Amino acid sequence: MKQIFTICMLFVCAFASAQSMAELKEMKAEKEAMLAEKQAEVDAIAGEVAALSSDIEKMSGWIKGYNGLVGFDFNKSNNWVSNPNPDASSSSLNITLNGFANKITDDYFWRNKGVLSKAWTDIDLSDADNTTEDDGLFDNGTVDILNLSSLYGRSISDQFALSGLGELNSSLGNFLNPGTLDLGVGVTWTPPVNDLVVVIHPLNYHFAFSGIDGLESTGALGAKLRADFNRTFGKVGYTSTLTSFIPYQEKDPTLFEYTWINSLAFNVWNGIGVGVSFGLRNAEFEFADTQSFYSVGLSYSL
Repeated sequence: MKQIFTICMLFVCAFASAQSMAELKEMKAEKEAMLAEKQAEVDAIAGEVAALSSDIEKMSGWIKGYNGLVGFDFNKSNNWVSNPNPDASSSSLNITLNGFANKITDDYFWRNKGVLSKAWTDIDLSDADNTTEDDGLFDNGTVDILNLSSLYGRSISDQFALSGLGELNSSLGNFLNPGTLDLGVGVTWTPPVNDLVVVIHPLNYHFAFSGIDGLESTGALGAKLRADFNRTFGKVGYTSTLTSFIPYQEKDPTLFEYTWINSLAFNVWNGIGVGVSFGLRNAEFEFADTQSFYSVGLSYSL
Protein backbone atom coordinates (compact mmCIF):
# COMPACT_ATOMS: atom_id res chain seq x y z
CA MET A 1 0.00 0.00 0.00
CA LYS A 2 2.80 2.37 0.87
CA GLN A 3 4.44 1.67 -2.48
CA ILE A 4 1.22 2.51 -4.33
CA PHE A 5 0.89 5.73 -2.33
CA THR A 6 4.52 6.68 -3.06
CA ILE A 7 4.08 6.04 -6.79
CA CYS A 8 0.90 8.15 -6.85
CA MET A 9 2.67 11.01 -5.07
CA LEU A 10 5.57 10.90 -7.50
CA PHE A 11 3.13 10.93 -10.41
CA VAL A 12 1.28 13.90 -8.95
CA CYS A 13 4.56 15.78 -8.35
CA ALA A 14 5.77 15.06 -11.86
CA PHE A 15 2.47 16.24 -13.33
CA ALA A 16 2.52 19.39 -11.22
CA SER A 17 6.13 20.04 -12.19
CA ALA A 18 5.37 19.57 -15.89
CA GLN A 19 2.37 21.88 -15.61
CA SER A 20 4.44 24.46 -13.74
CA MET A 21 7.18 24.22 -16.39
CA ALA A 22 4.65 24.73 -19.19
CA GLU A 23 3.20 27.74 -17.39
CA LEU A 24 6.65 29.25 -16.91
CA LYS A 25 7.51 28.76 -20.59
CA GLU A 26 4.22 30.36 -21.60
CA MET A 27 4.87 33.32 -19.30
CA LYS A 28 8.39 33.66 -20.71
CA ALA A 29 7.08 33.65 -24.28
CA GLU A 30 4.53 36.35 -23.37
CA LYS A 31 7.21 38.52 -21.75
CA GLU A 32 9.54 38.09 -24.73
CA ALA A 33 6.75 39.17 -27.09
CA MET A 34 6.08 42.21 -24.91
CA LEU A 35 9.82 43.00 -24.83
CA ALA A 36 10.09 42.77 -28.63
CA GLU A 37 7.08 45.08 -29.00
CA LYS A 38 8.51 47.61 -26.57
CA GLN A 39 11.95 47.39 -28.21
CA ALA A 40 10.39 48.17 -31.59
CA GLU A 41 8.72 51.22 -30.06
CA VAL A 42 12.02 52.32 -28.46
CA ASP A 43 13.88 51.87 -31.76
CA ALA A 44 11.27 53.94 -33.60
CA ILE A 45 11.49 56.72 -31.01
CA ALA A 46 15.31 56.60 -31.13
CA GLY A 47 15.17 57.02 -34.92
CA GLU A 48 12.88 60.02 -34.56
CA VAL A 49 15.19 61.56 -31.95
CA ALA A 50 18.21 61.07 -34.22
CA ALA A 51 16.37 62.70 -37.14
CA LEU A 52 15.31 65.64 -34.97
CA SER A 53 18.86 66.01 -33.65
CA SER A 54 20.16 66.08 -37.23
CA ASP A 55 17.62 68.75 -38.21
CA ILE A 56 18.48 70.83 -35.14
CA GLU A 57 22.21 70.52 -35.92
CA LYS A 58 21.65 71.63 -39.51
CA MET A 59 19.54 74.61 -38.50
CA SER A 60 21.96 75.65 -35.76
CA GLY A 61 24.89 76.10 -38.15
CA TRP A 62 27.99 74.03 -38.80
CA ILE A 63 28.08 70.24 -38.89
CA LYS A 64 31.53 68.94 -37.99
CA GLY A 65 33.18 65.56 -37.73
CA TYR A 66 36.45 63.72 -38.03
CA ASN A 67 38.06 60.31 -37.89
CA GLY A 68 41.66 59.24 -37.67
CA LEU A 69 44.02 56.29 -37.86
CA VAL A 70 47.31 55.65 -36.09
CA GLY A 71 49.41 52.60 -36.93
CA PHE A 72 52.77 51.68 -35.45
CA ASP A 73 55.11 48.73 -35.04
CA PHE A 74 58.52 48.01 -33.53
CA ASN A 75 60.85 45.12 -34.35
CA LYS A 76 64.29 44.24 -32.95
CA SER A 77 66.63 41.26 -33.18
CA ASN A 78 69.81 40.60 -31.19
CA ASN A 79 72.20 37.88 -32.41
CA TRP A 80 69.33 36.09 -34.16
CA VAL A 81 71.59 34.08 -36.47
CA SER A 82 68.83 32.79 -38.76
CA ASN A 83 68.07 36.40 -39.70
CA PRO A 84 70.04 37.76 -42.68
CA ASN A 85 70.69 40.74 -40.37
CA PRO A 86 71.15 39.19 -36.89
CA ASP A 87 71.32 42.59 -35.16
CA ALA A 88 68.64 44.87 -36.55
CA SER A 89 65.76 47.07 -35.51
CA SER A 90 62.91 48.73 -37.37
CA SER A 91 60.01 51.00 -36.52
CA SER A 92 57.15 52.58 -38.44
CA LEU A 93 54.40 55.08 -37.74
CA ASN A 94 51.50 56.17 -39.93
CA ILE A 95 48.80 58.75 -39.27
CA THR A 96 45.66 59.44 -41.31
CA LEU A 97 43.14 62.19 -40.50
CA ASN A 98 39.82 62.98 -42.20
CA GLY A 99 37.80 66.00 -41.13
CA PHE A 100 34.90 68.06 -42.41
CA ALA A 101 32.98 71.22 -41.52
CA ASN A 102 29.72 71.77 -43.41
CA LYS A 103 27.03 74.42 -43.28
CA ILE A 104 23.88 73.40 -45.14
CA THR A 105 20.69 75.44 -45.49
CA ASP A 106 17.74 75.37 -47.87
CA ASP A 107 19.29 78.15 -49.98
CA TYR A 108 23.02 77.39 -49.93
CA PHE A 109 25.77 75.12 -48.62
CA TRP A 110 29.43 75.45 -47.76
CA ARG A 111 31.30 72.16 -47.51
CA ASN A 112 34.93 71.95 -46.34
CA LYS A 113 36.99 68.78 -46.14
CA GLY A 114 40.56 67.87 -45.32
CA VAL A 115 42.50 64.62 -45.75
CA LEU A 116 45.98 64.11 -44.32
CA SER A 117 48.05 60.94 -44.43
CA LYS A 118 51.63 60.80 -43.17
CA ALA A 119 53.91 57.80 -42.58
CA TRP A 120 57.49 57.14 -41.57
CA THR A 121 59.68 54.01 -41.50
CA ASP A 122 63.16 53.58 -40.01
CA ILE A 123 65.39 50.50 -40.37
CA ASP A 124 68.72 50.17 -38.58
CA LEU A 125 71.05 47.36 -39.64
CA SER A 126 74.20 46.46 -37.72
CA ASP A 127 77.26 45.15 -39.54
CA ALA A 128 80.11 43.02 -38.24
CA ASP A 129 81.66 46.04 -36.48
CA ASN A 130 78.37 46.79 -34.66
CA THR A 131 77.93 50.17 -36.33
CA THR A 132 74.42 51.44 -36.94
CA GLU A 133 72.76 54.12 -38.99
CA ASP A 134 72.46 57.43 -37.14
CA ASP A 135 69.17 58.66 -38.61
CA GLY A 136 65.82 58.56 -36.82
CA LEU A 137 62.25 57.52 -37.54
CA PHE A 138 61.12 60.94 -38.73
CA ASP A 139 64.02 61.19 -41.21
CA ASN A 140 62.48 58.51 -43.43
CA GLY A 141 59.05 59.51 -44.68
CA THR A 142 57.18 57.00 -46.85
CA VAL A 143 53.71 58.56 -47.38
CA ASP A 144 52.77 62.24 -47.39
CA ILE A 145 49.33 63.30 -48.65
CA LEU A 146 47.45 66.54 -48.12
CA ASN A 147 44.09 67.27 -49.77
CA LEU A 148 42.05 70.34 -48.83
CA SER A 149 38.82 71.42 -50.49
CA SER A 150 36.19 74.11 -50.06
CA LEU A 151 32.91 73.92 -51.98
CA TYR A 152 30.24 76.64 -51.98
CA GLY A 153 26.90 76.29 -53.71
CA ARG A 154 23.56 78.09 -54.22
CA SER A 155 20.61 75.76 -54.62
CA ILE A 156 18.64 75.80 -57.89
CA SER A 157 16.61 72.65 -57.10
CA ASP A 158 16.39 69.90 -54.49
CA GLN A 159 19.38 68.07 -55.98
CA PHE A 160 21.39 70.66 -57.93
CA ALA A 161 23.25 73.84 -57.07
CA LEU A 162 25.47 76.35 -58.86
CA SER A 163 28.84 75.98 -57.19
CA GLY A 164 32.47 77.05 -56.92
CA LEU A 165 35.31 74.83 -55.75
CA GLY A 166 38.86 75.34 -54.58
CA GLU A 167 40.98 72.23 -54.10
CA LEU A 168 44.60 71.79 -53.05
CA ASN A 169 46.39 68.48 -53.55
CA SER A 170 49.95 68.29 -52.24
CA SER A 171 51.95 67.15 -49.20
CA LEU A 172 53.16 68.62 -45.92
CA GLY A 173 56.85 67.84 -46.27
CA ASN A 174 57.12 68.97 -49.91
CA PHE A 175 54.36 71.56 -50.09
CA LEU A 176 53.45 72.24 -53.77
CA ASN A 177 56.67 70.53 -54.77
CA PRO A 178 54.96 68.87 -56.57
CA GLY A 179 51.31 69.73 -56.09
CA THR A 180 48.15 70.98 -57.78
CA LEU A 181 45.59 73.70 -57.20
CA ASP A 182 42.15 73.80 -58.83
CA LEU A 183 39.76 76.76 -59.01
CA GLY A 184 36.51 76.36 -60.91
CA VAL A 185 32.75 76.79 -61.20
CA GLY A 186 29.89 74.61 -62.38
CA VAL A 187 27.19 72.54 -60.71
CA THR A 188 27.04 70.22 -57.72
CA TRP A 189 24.71 67.25 -57.58
CA THR A 190 23.45 65.93 -54.26
CA PRO A 191 21.41 62.84 -55.16
CA PRO A 192 18.90 61.27 -52.74
CA VAL A 193 21.69 59.13 -51.31
CA ASN A 194 22.88 60.18 -47.88
CA ASP A 195 26.33 61.79 -47.71
CA LEU A 196 27.13 61.68 -51.45
CA VAL A 197 28.21 64.92 -53.15
CA VAL A 198 29.22 65.04 -56.82
CA VAL A 199 30.94 68.11 -58.28
CA ILE A 200 30.86 68.75 -62.05
CA HIS A 201 32.77 71.89 -63.00
CA PRO A 202 33.31 72.34 -66.75
CA LEU A 203 35.07 75.68 -66.21
CA ASN A 204 38.15 75.00 -64.07
CA TYR A 205 41.75 76.18 -64.11
CA HIS A 206 44.33 73.66 -62.99
CA PHE A 207 47.70 74.81 -61.63
CA ALA A 208 50.37 72.09 -61.70
CA PHE A 209 53.45 72.84 -59.59
CA SER A 210 56.56 70.90 -60.51
CA GLY A 211 58.96 69.29 -58.09
CA ILE A 212 61.07 67.71 -60.82
CA ASP A 213 64.30 69.14 -62.20
CA GLY A 214 63.95 70.30 -65.79
CA LEU A 215 60.14 70.38 -65.70
CA GLU A 216 58.49 73.75 -65.32
CA SER A 217 55.26 74.42 -63.48
CA THR A 218 52.32 74.91 -65.78
CA GLY A 219 48.54 75.13 -65.90
CA ALA A 220 45.56 74.46 -68.13
CA LEU A 221 41.83 74.98 -68.51
CA GLY A 222 39.65 71.90 -68.21
CA ALA A 223 36.88 70.06 -66.38
CA LYS A 224 36.97 69.20 -62.70
CA LEU A 225 35.13 66.18 -61.34
CA ARG A 226 34.92 65.25 -57.67
CA ALA A 227 32.83 62.85 -55.59
CA ASP A 228 32.77 62.68 -51.78
CA PHE A 229 31.07 59.92 -49.82
CA ASN A 230 30.86 59.60 -46.05
CA ARG A 231 28.66 56.90 -44.52
CA THR A 232 28.38 54.67 -41.46
CA PHE A 233 27.20 51.08 -41.89
CA GLY A 234 26.53 49.77 -38.40
CA LYS A 235 29.94 49.70 -36.72
CA VAL A 236 31.85 50.42 -39.95
CA GLY A 237 32.54 53.99 -41.07
CA TYR A 238 33.58 54.63 -44.67
CA THR A 239 34.98 57.85 -46.14
CA SER A 240 35.92 58.18 -49.81
CA THR A 241 37.12 61.03 -52.03
CA LEU A 242 37.55 60.68 -55.79
CA THR A 243 38.83 63.75 -57.62
CA SER A 244 39.95 64.19 -61.23
CA PHE A 245 40.97 66.86 -63.75
CA ILE A 246 40.45 66.52 -67.52
CA PRO A 247 42.37 69.15 -69.55
CA TYR A 248 40.92 70.62 -72.73
CA GLN A 249 44.40 71.13 -74.21
CA GLU A 250 46.87 68.30 -74.81
CA LYS A 251 50.33 68.76 -73.30
CA ASP A 252 53.37 66.57 -72.91
CA PRO A 253 53.28 65.31 -70.23
CA THR A 254 49.50 65.41 -69.98
CA LEU A 255 47.86 67.21 -67.07
CA PHE A 256 45.09 64.61 -66.78
CA GLU A 257 45.02 63.18 -63.27
CA TYR A 258 42.87 61.42 -60.70
CA THR A 259 43.21 60.67 -56.99
CA TRP A 260 41.11 58.21 -55.00
CA ILE A 261 41.53 58.18 -51.19
CA ASN A 262 39.59 55.86 -48.87
CA SER A 263 39.34 55.21 -45.14
CA LEU A 264 37.55 52.37 -43.35
CA ALA A 265 37.09 52.44 -39.56
CA PHE A 266 35.74 49.40 -37.66
CA ASN A 267 34.31 50.66 -34.37
CA VAL A 268 35.03 48.30 -31.47
CA TRP A 269 34.37 50.46 -28.40
CA ASN A 270 33.37 54.12 -27.98
CA GLY A 271 34.66 55.17 -31.39
CA ILE A 272 37.94 53.25 -31.00
CA GLY A 273 38.65 50.41 -33.38
CA VAL A 274 40.74 49.20 -36.29
CA GLY A 275 41.21 51.32 -39.41
CA VAL A 276 42.42 50.90 -42.95
CA SER A 277 43.43 53.74 -45.27
CA PHE A 278 44.35 53.27 -48.93
CA GLY A 279 44.60 55.34 -52.08
CA LEU A 280 45.45 55.46 -55.77
CA ARG A 281 46.75 58.36 -57.85
CA ASN A 282 47.67 58.78 -61.50
CA ALA A 283 49.32 62.01 -62.61
CA GLU A 284 51.75 61.77 -65.53
CA PHE A 285 52.98 65.29 -64.81
CA GLU A 286 54.40 63.94 -61.53
CA PHE A 287 55.13 60.31 -62.38
CA ALA A 288 54.37 58.06 -65.32
CA ASP A 289 53.09 55.06 -63.33
CA THR A 290 50.11 54.75 -60.99
CA GLN A 291 50.89 55.68 -57.38
CA SER A 292 49.39 53.82 -54.41
CA PHE A 293 49.57 53.52 -50.63
CA TYR A 294 47.84 51.81 -47.71
CA SER A 295 47.97 51.99 -43.91
CA VAL A 296 46.54 49.80 -41.15
CA GLY A 297 46.26 50.66 -37.47
CA LEU A 298 44.12 51.83 -34.58
CA SER A 299 41.30 54.21 -35.50
CA TYR A 300 39.14 56.79 -33.77
CA SER A 301 36.04 58.50 -35.08
CA LEU A 302 33.57 61.07 -33.79
